[in-house]
Amino acid sequence: MTVERGSIGPVRLAWTVAAPDSEEAVARFGASQRLRLTAMDPARAARFATGRALLADALGALTPLDGIRLSSACERCGGDHGRPRVLGDRFGVSVSYAGEMVVAAAARLDRVTAIGVDIEQVASSDGTSLTEVAALFAPRPPPTLREWTLIEAAVKADGRGLRVSVSEVRLDEGHLVLPGGFAVRMPGRTASIEAAPAPGPAGFAVSVAVVPAADAPR
Repeated sequence: MTVERGSIGPVRLAWTVAAPDSEEAVARFGASQRLRLTAMDPARAARFATGRALLADALGALTPLDGIRLSSACERCGGDHGRPRVLGDRFGVSVSYAGEMVVAAAARLDRVTAIGVDIEQVASSDGTSLTEVAALFAPRPPPTLREWTLIEAAVKADGRGLRVSVSEVRLDEGHLVLPGGFAVRMPGRTASIEAAPAPGPAGFAVSVAVVPAADAPR
């Protein structure tokens, strides 16, 4: 598996095409991750295992991996289908998929307190409006592909998922910890979120979002 890497601010990223030979990385993160893998069909298992291998790569740029364990417990119901979380709350992680392409992101929980990443395949230009989501944003114009990835990454960092109306998310100029980032305003939230375009594979748009720590430099 050939892994490519990048970074933006405090966030480390890794990406590659899903491969079926990544199961060792799943076992590294604990029994719950291995059990979740065994319940998946082969295609989904390859994507899941690749995502965990990429998390190992991104986290490995920040800390020795010995003793690092992940949980996928849903924050609402406790089921083993939630977003990945590093036990001990020392690092924030996120994974996103676009077809067979997988990207993972990790950051220390000192300058930021949460992280999200999103990837979408670019058909023509990441400045093209997404007419397929126009109904969600009407009567406003739909976002561009790039704006959509920024919004999706911010929703992941926020943690409320589908409970957030994406049509009410706003992108403003300004950043603290992500170079070239946007200040994201979200309904029902006062704490700030930043989102920014991030490095990624050719032919795809990748964005990351973070919740800056209270003492982030201003």
